[in-house]
Amino acid sequence: MVYDITDENLAKNWSLKFDEIGLLGSKPARAFLGFAVQLKFFQQYGWFPETHSDVPDNVTGYLAEQLELSTSDVDGYEWSGRSGRRHRAEILKFSGCRRMTAGDKETLRQWLCEFQCPQGIALEEMVENTLQWCLEQKIVSSSRKELIRLIRSYRQRYIDEFLETISKALSANTVEMMESSLVEPDGPTGFHSLRADTGRIALESIINAANRLAFIQNLSLPRTLISVLGTVWAEQLSRRVSCEKASEMRRHTKHIRLGMYAVFLIEREACIKDGLVDLLIDTVHKISTKAERKIGAHVLRTVEKIYGKEKLLANIAAAAIANPDGMVRKVIFPVAGRRKLQAIIEDRNAKGAWKEQVFVAMRSSYANHYRRMLPQILDVLKFRSNNAAHRPIVDALNTMSRMVEDTRRFIQADEGFPIDDVVAPKWREFVIGSDGRINRVSYEICLLSALRDRIRCKEIWIPGSNRYRNPDDDLPKDFNTNRSEYYSGLNLGLDAKDFVAKIQSELEQSLCLLNREIPSNPHVRVLWQGKNRISLSPLRPQPEPPGLIALKAEIGRRWPMTSLLDALKGVCYG
Repeated sequence: MVYDITDENLAKNWSLKFDEIGLLGSKPARAFLGFAVQLKFFQQYGWFPETHSDVPDNVTGYLAEQLELSTSDVDGYEWSGRSGRRHRAEILKFSGCRRMTAGDKETLRQWLCEFQCPQGIALEEMVENTLQWCLEQKIVSSSRKELIRLIRSYRQRYIDEFLETISKALSANTVEMMESSLVEPDGPTGFHSLRADTGRIALESIINAANRLAFIQNLSLPRTLISVLGTVWAEQLSRRVSCEKASEMRRHTKHIRLGMYAVFLIEREACIKDGLVDLLIDTVHKISTKAERKIGAHVLRTVEKIYGKEKLLANIAAAAIANPDGMVRKVIFPVAGRRKLQAIIEDRNAKGAWKEQVFVAMRSSYANHYRRMLPQILDVLKFRSNNAAHRPIVDALNTMSRMVEDTRRFIQADEGFPIDDVVAPKWREFVIGSDGRINRVSYEICLLSALRDRIRCKEIWIPGSNRYRNPDDDLPKDFNTNRSEYYSGLNLGLDAKDFVAKIQSELEQSLCLLNREIPSNPHVRVLWQGKNRISLSPLRPQPEPPGLIALKAEIGRRWPMTSLLDALKGVCYG
């Protein structure tokens, strides 16, 4: 443990009192500094240093200055020897402290389980809190290592008891489903499948993720009980389960296995929801962009068929003027054949019906393939909105969820399907018929597009999700009351127009700087073709900092088979 002690703290807490100096009278001069260090260190932290390295140098120097001694006097002090142990007993008697008994250990266990363990605080912080508690209770452990061992034991006991409580709260059907998932880990809802990522953008990935989510939701897990465990413990247990194989999970006792698995599944549910929403957003975008590319390629092929169209039309006009009374077959066809004229007509029709063709392509792709995802998504995801302007979309989704078994092709707006907030104006002529009826498949496409836009800006959120949770949860509880203080802390004003104007000004300055610097920058080129028109030259790698080189060398010396990256991963996920 490294202690950072300031000069002010030294003067306040490390100054020797007259009665404390009086304790030195019966001791040899060579033990003065070591005794004083043990005394003041115990008063501050509740444990005795085992070696001189446990004591900050400025503390030793400050105490030596008060006793008019040299700091080197402490070098020969027997910290763990007979003299050091005798001095500790004298310090305990002077401080009115006693050794920890079996009853004290039970009291300590109850205090840890009630006030420390539920918070999920780190072991080092818990040790420091326990030492302060021991000082207040006038008791002391035999050693710091012994106290750490007790705290580890009590922490583990607390977790085991809590997991047993969770296990006992599970119904027989839930236990059977969870055990079956561990026995067949590679099945659709097996342990390994539940632990896997949602996968690439595809209909199969959406259906698989929805099935996994439905499996977890049907387990009837004791969510209220698990929420008492706290976020820190839940994350630690979830990481532990995610690093184990199904065979390793089955080796645990039944209560521990089921308790850990239940906590993992609740944590995993939020991750699967995030992945499923990501797939939904990307899939809706894919349907739109794929349709535009398809129609764009078709238009390009049509244009290629009539290369030189302006010249061809000029030749047709010249032939018609030269022989106005002639037959079309004899005057026009020799200049432009039937195929050329048909290609011109198709080109004109394609340009005039671009929106319609794109929407027809979107509808075809959705109706013939992707539509199967909608019932699955509506069954496992619930959508909410805090903004009344966007609740019509949520209402339409709820109505659509209730009509999953309805096979009608056309629906009516008065059945709970709003138009203005769901269907974009450019698509309305393709969604609403002349008789006022709404094409259901076309409406679903518009509804999913509107939902995608609202989710991305967090106007619509998903309960139980992490990344797409209620945006109000990201604000402090007193945000509405102390709004101005929070804005002031962020160096922001309360006027939205001023904020937008400032952002616009910064963007304008950045774009002007980019426009001015690009022509003279040798590392930037503007390309005339391709998707990305601005090309940047790769930067030269910077030299490694000396500290990083030394750290790698030390890790290689201590653990020859371990790299720095492995060490960092172990710290992060361990």
